Amino acid sequence: MSFTHVVTFSWTGDAADDPAVVDGIAESLRRWVAEADLPGLRSWTCGTDAGLAANNADFAVVAVFDDVDAYTAYRDDPEHRRIIDEQIAHRVGQRTAVQFAG
Repeated sequence: MSFTHVVTFSWTGDAADDPAVVDGIAESLRRWVAEADLPGLRSWTCGTDAGLAANNADFAVVAVFDDVDAYTAYRDDPEHRRIIDEQIAHRVGQRTAVQFAG
């Protein structure tokens, strides 16, 4: 059985005003996932909302893992924490997340 993590962000400040800021965040995340040793990571993607419905979040990350332990290693990875701390946290107006098995 897999374990899935979904997180959405609604941006504020420069991230809400400048798509290049969000592109930089996405690139940092993608580079980290591509280069990191993340055992148990089955799939990972991120992207900006397509704008097809009102009141959606601006950005999402979806990751599928073998199990909870693989998710926890991903969540706590020092480079992941650095990207969140330096590039994401101060730009988030609203964040939602869900993790589920299956």
